[in-house]
Amino acid sequence: MLKSTRNDGKNSRHSSDERPTRQQQDVQQTDLWQAIADDMTLDIPAHHPRVVAQRNWYLKQPAYMRSVSERARPFLYLIKEEIEKRNMPMELALLPVVESTFNPKAYSHGHAAGLWQMLQGTGKNFGLHYDSWYDGRYDIMASTRAALDYLEYLHNFFDGNWTHALAAYNSGEGRVQRAIRANRRQGKPTDYWSLSLPKETQNYVPKLMALADILKQPGHYGMEIPDIPNRPQVTAVAVEGQVDLNMAADLAGVSRSQLKALNPAYKHTATSPLIDAEILVPVRHAETFELAMADLPAEERMHYQRYRVKGGDSLGVIARRYGTQVVALKQANNLRGNTIRIGQTLLVPSATTAPARDETAGGTYRVQAGDSLSAIASRFSVTISDLLRWNQLTDKHMLRTGQQLIVAANAG
Repeated sequence: MLKSTRNDGKNSRHSSDERPTRQQQDVQQTDLWQAIADDMTLDIPAHHPRVVAQRNWYLKQPAYMRSVSERARPFLYLIKEEIEKRNMPMELALLPVVESTFNPKAYSHGHAAGLWQMLQGTGKNFGLHYDSWYDGRYDIMASTRAALDYLEYLHNFFDGNWTHALAAYNSGEGRVQRAIRANRRQGKPTDYWSLSLPKETQNYVPKLMALADILKQPGHYGMEIPDIPNRPQVTAVAVEGQVDLNMAADLAGVSRSQLKALNPAYKHTATSPLIDAEILVPVRHAETFELAMADLPAEERMHYQRYRVKGGDSLGVIARRYGTQVVALKQANNLRGNTIRIGQTLLVPSATTAPARDETAGGTYRVQAGDSLSAIASRFSVTISDLLRWNQLTDKHMLRTGQQLIVAANAG
């Protein structure tokens, strides 16, 4: 892993024997923005006209950092942690502000996507996965790792020069390299500030530097920047196989909309059948979710529809009709090949919303053959512990066909 040279080897704010460790800073700071600012080390030319212009723009937008902070709140600590692991400049935590205003669903006219505004080709080069269920550029953790991998590559490509690396993140290493060579041929300086680059790239690094300068000043130049707690708000839970996200939300005890907002990489209400998932959940719900998923049989992690094969059908045709993939159909039906026959019944993984709790009259449900508490809990958007408590059950396996269960808090 590359080690940061901290701004081309120039001027950090603390000497090595004076600078507090990152762990010490976390103890000292309860505000995440300030903890990040305290750990910044790049040399900021605060009086450079391009930095001044960008700083003035920020200061004239009093609501800007309020909205950015609200969107950053769930994710910023995770990004800070990932940067710390790699010993990279903490200023990089501000790139999602510049790139997407911390909007995890951002999509540009140039087809860049996610917090880090990565192009699909660049994402593929740095390990992101794409399929009809999932786009890794919108995955908070996966895209953060890919973006930092790319930045490490650029930092190495430009011999440890972070301003050149940042410019290249915006416009590509080839363009920045050509500008450096052109200046060298003409006997001009080759630092970032002296290069002839597109206007967007000329403003790109100053945007980052200006925001860093504002955060590092005790009074933020009078700009209101809401505090974010300096502790994790969400955590990633690894799950195997394809999982219905509505079921996941119900098992975790969070709303379906909240889970979807934390995991925007999934195009449907299910994870991809092609890769295991990292699902972000609020920290206080993580243990509940992990325990529930560990107890949930693999065959109950998705909702399935039954489909009878007709003339002219193929696995590809059926997969397209239901918005799934051939590999998912094979996995659900234990098929080794692509052969299916007319009249055969297939289980089709469904990425549609499970019935909501209020669709059952009276708040009760009669147990059907093959039901389990986990499946019933997911169907009616309650937790297993709720069902056990409401129905005075001591064992989650105490179900019998025809049994009447209370499935709503005000029922019975």
